This record gives sequence, C-alpha cells and structure tokens, in this order.
Amino acid sequence: MILLKEQLWFTLLTLAQLGAVTTNIRTSTSRLAELMKISQQTASRRLSTLERMGLVSRVLNKRGQLIRIEEKGIVELTKVRSILEMVMTKKRFRSFRGRVFTGLGEGAYYVRLEGYRKQFRKVLGYNPFPGTLNIQLLSEADVNEFRLLKATIGIHIQGFTNEGRSFGPVTCYPATVNGEQKAAILLIERTHHHPNVVEIIAPIDLREKLNVDDEDIITVKFDLSDLKMPSQ
Repeated sequence: MILLKEQLWFTLLTLAQLGAVTTNIRTSTSRLAELMKISQQTASRRLSTLERMGLVSRVLNKRGQLIRIEEKGIVELTKVRSILEMVMTKKRFRSFRGRVFTGLGEGAYYVRLEGYRKQFRKVLGYNPFPGTLNIQLLSEADVNEFRLLKATIGIHIQGFTNEGRSFGPVTCYPATVNGEQKAAILLIERTHHHPNVVEIIAPIDLREKLNVDDEDIITVKFDLSDLKMPSQ
C-alpha cells in the first residue's frame, strides 16, 4: 500500500474542502483549476483519473457536474491522517464501537475456506472459529476510527483459486474486543457490506465468549504501534 500521488491527493483534498466528503457538490474544472493554481486541462485530467480509480463519482448534466468523494477516496485522505496521528500524538491505542447484528453469512463463508484458513493459522497463530461477529459502527467518529485502521498496512492474506473459482485477497488487523478477547478485524475486498459494517474473527465463538447478542454494543481496540504506515 502506498500513498496516492501528491497531485491527485491534493485534488481530493480540495474537493473535500468544498464539501464533497458528505454530499454531491456542483463545481467546474475551471473553479478547481483556480483553487489549485493549475490549468483547466490539468484539473480535468486529474478528475478523470480519480473517477477511473473509483475515488470519486461524477454526474454530468447541462448545469455542469456533480462530484462526490467515494469511500475509497476517503480512505486515501485518511492515510495521511494516520501518519499525522503517529507523529504528532502519543495516542497509541485507538478504538471504535459497534452494535452486534446477524449478517448474511458472507464473512463466515470466507473464513471456512481452507485456502484462507491455512493462512490465518500461519499469520494469526490460531484457527478461526468458523464464523464472524458482525457489528455496525455507531457514529461518524467510529467510522473515522475504522477508516484510520484501514489506512494502515494490515496482514495480507493472499487470494487463491479453487475448483475454477477465484477468491480475492483479504486483509486482517489484530485487535481486542471488549478489552479482553484477542481477535482480528477482517477486511474482504469482494464484499457487499456497507462501509460502516465490520467483521471480526477470533479463535473462539465471540458471541458465546462475550455473552453478547444482536443489538448489544461492543468496543474494538487496536494498537497503531503494531501496524505499519503506508509509505511513498
């Protein structure tokens, strides 16, 4: 994982300053060019590149264009925040809270695949319980903490092919749940979950161990010093 190229990152930052993180903004390439002190052609190329990379979305109409920064773009902005968190503060431990809910079994399906399980055993040191604990983040502050985690370099689990079907890579982040139970946050590239949904694996059944059910709230803590920051 590397930082987005400087010129593209500053284009994202400019869009964010205009409000594109939370809503669709109406702007023109000439306005962006003026704000960034570049040519209109350069601003247009940068927007096209960001759109092609899935970092922003654009809707063109007779009145101009509506632009919004997508979740992938927000994560790119958060990468720089994660580095600043490390060098400017001493807050080593971070956390977010979420409400337990019953998912569709997507994560549990992936965890059961031996192509993933043998890698989990190797890099995490345990064989995960064949299921995931699903939580929905409670607030925007919790979503931002999760983005901060995703902006770091987690443990890479390679994709594989089984019986002609391709399974993509997965990323794990060591964590603890409710201050006591060792676990790992599971980030699946090919997922249909909303960005405020988190899947957690552990060597045991977390619902049973923590005595939690749907609607219960749990706290997930992670250690920034254990994680690597992206580099240029």
